[in-house]
Amino acid sequence: MNLPAQLRALDDYFVPPPLLENPEVARRARLVVRFAFVGGVFGSCYAFFYLLIGHLWGAAIIIGCSLAMVSVPWLLRKTGGLAVAGNLHALILTIGFCGLTSIEGGVHGHAIAWLASVPLCVLLLVDSRAAVVWCGICFLATLFFCALEGWGIAVPIRYPARWHSAVTGAGFLGLTIFLSTLGVIFETGRRRAFRRMQDALHDLSRANRRLTQMNEEKNEMLGIAAHDLKNPLTAIIGFARMIATTDSASPERVKADAGEIINASTHMRSIVSDLLDIDAIEEGKFPLDIQVCDLVELASAAIENQKLPADAKQITLDFTHPAEPAPIKGDFRAILQVLDNLISNAIKFSPVKRRVFVRLKKGEEEVSLEVQDEGPGLSEEDHARLFEKFAVLSARPTGGESSTGLGLSIVKRLAEAMGGRVSCRSEPGAGATFVFEMRAAAGRN
Repeated sequence: MNLPAQLRALDDYFVPPPLLENPEVARRARLVVRFAFVGGVFGSCYAFFYLLIGHLWGAAIIIGCSLAMVSVPWLLRKTGGLAVAGNLHALILTIGFCGLTSIEGGVHGHAIAWLASVPLCVLLLVDSRAAVVWCGICFLATLFFCALEGWGIAVPIRYPARWHSAVTGAGFLGLTIFLSTLGVIFETGRRRAFRRMQDALHDLSRANRRLTQMNEEKNEMLGIAAHDLKNPLTAIIGFARMIATTDSASPERVKADAGEIINASTHMRSIVSDLLDIDAIEEGKFPLDIQVCDLVELASAAIENQKLPADAKQITLDFTHPAEPAPIKGDFRAILQVLDNLISNAIKFSPVKRRVFVRLKKGEEEVSLEVQDEGPGLSEEDHARLFEKFAVLSARPTGGESSTGLGLSIVKRLAEAMGGRVSCRSEPGAGATFVFEMRAAAGRN
């Protein structure tokens, strides 16, 4: 633990936990603790000096005040009274400086000047209202000693006269150091508060941007959902009405209409499923059951799942892979969803009678699966938005297929949640190749 951390730990030992809940209160409480120990150090130095020159009365006053100041953190720890502790510091200082002034020549000594530091200390330790009160108290104390001088009442000097210059010089030197220390503390606190304010404003600005983005995404999601769900709903209603109102419909016609209803319903379910998945992933509620899976087996299953849409466009799915299994660690369902999305996208954006290449490569540390299509490729602008939610790309499905703009966003988030990654290589007019990479596993469960 470094020195600042050790000092903070020492401060927090004396600061009751309730005072640490508010940053400003915690700052003042720590200052009360530090002020006590700094005062103890100052007092020890002056007490030692006074003992050396035979100023026993002065040493006694300083030792008593120093012990009282050092006891304040214990009082704070026991009672939690921050205002009481700060005002107690002010009382000890005022009594000590007045006591020294009364035995060091009154207005002709240095101690009276130290009274000016009391309101500044209270301003740092308590608040501005208390500082005004103590300013008045110190003013009256100073006025009292000035009145004694005006009335011709001599205030005694209780140390050897030959040390007068040394005592006065040491007093003013210490006051300069003390006030400078208060200035540094004040400026440090101001800068820290300013940084906290800047950080808070930055966090607020970032949160506002995020809220604005989320609101835009919500509006976009509602728009897309409404638009994409409207067509299949219209189809379902239309075909259902045809079945209900056509008395002489042949079984073949009924079967065909029912098939259209199934297709439209499946499309709707896909849209709703994507919306629910992306929401669950972003909120961390998408359950992942990480275990060892064979990527060859999963890729084969994904290709089998996409054979019908591929056959409808007369697209050949070309799968190359090692002869042995390719074990990886991931969630079976999530990996299958990633592969389904990648192969499905390749089919959507490929012209009729083309090929989609699925290549599985097994390395020592990683296993990668490439899905390459012979579609129109992606522009530079498309690359920048490729994995965003609701991304609308320049390339469009070649067979009129629908797209929610969520598939690749889901792919990226699922891959990263399992410790993998997804990337894309593409040029306009040269197709696109998506690469799904995962760390290789030692074996299968």
